[in-house]
Amino acid sequence: MKGIVFHDVGEVRLATDLPEPEITNDSGDVIVRIHRSGICGSDLHPYHGKEAIKRGTILGHEFVGDIVQVGSQVENFQCGDRVLSPFTTSCGHCFFCKEGLSSRCVDWQLFGFLDPEDDHNPRALQGAQTELIRVLQADSTLLALPESISMSQGILLGDNFTTGFYCAQRAEIHANGLYVVIGCGAVGLSAIVAARFFGAKHILAIDNLSFRQQRAERLGAMVVYPEEAAEKIREMAENLGRPAADSVMEAVGNPSAQALAFELVRAGGIISSVGLNMAPSFTFSPVDTYNKNITYKYQEDVL
Repeated sequence: MKGIVFHDVGEVRLATDLPEPEITNDSGDVIVRIHRSGICGSDLHPYHGKEAIKRGTILGHEFVGDIVQVGSQVENFQCGDRVLSPFTTSCGHCFFCKEGLSSRCVDWQLFGFLDPEDDHNPRALQGAQTELIRVLQADSTLLALPESISMSQGILLGDNFTTGFYCAQRAEIHANGLYVVIGCGAVGLSAIVAARFFGAKHILAIDNLSFRQQRAERLGAMVVYPEEAAEKIREMAENLGRPAADSVMEAVGNPSAQALAFELVRAGGIISSVGLNMAPSFTFSPVDTYNKNITYKYQEDVL
């Protein structure tokens, strides 16, 4: 079996002799044949040495495909079903699963991040940038992919689009507000789409790359470079009769983006952050948030 594996910091390799995954007869697991597997920004963390994973890990944690093998305890799926998966497994019956926070399941397991120090870590699973993958707790983890949604469309629903959608949902958008999206990668662009869906008419998108800016502009946002953002938000806010941005959606995940979000949000506003920031501390203090009376929402996606 072929797959993309982590070899070392800055190096991934195509392996051609990977063992095919197996399930036991008495199991709630399935084997999925991969049709599409995404590349997430968090996959770059081990690649750049920001997060340790085991050498030989098959990368990837968002995928769509069809089921080719079913364990005896699986009730909701059968061979041939088209499915999509979030980045973690979930049990379906714990407090968090019942609250709709399946990514916080007490029995979660993460695809594509093997533990470098513990070969038997039950939470660490092989990833999806390969041909076949074993999905544990399949009944509560997988979602059926309707025939009306193609595999190429469905792959966005496993992580990228749902992260951006949740970011916008948590920004508490209303039609007359002023909103900022920092970072116009896949997640930031998804946040723009979702913000428009929720009724936002005034969106400022911030990114350093012109091709990303062009995509954000096509989605209905006004675009600027980071160094232009403060002046532009003042201009937009004055025209709308608002003090600053009502909510800032942060989709980068580094200290400079976090600091910019704090600068642009109005007093009493919201920062909705889905960028995975690996820095050990915030760029602003608790007393800063107190004095500005902001609400800071830091979250990962919920499918």
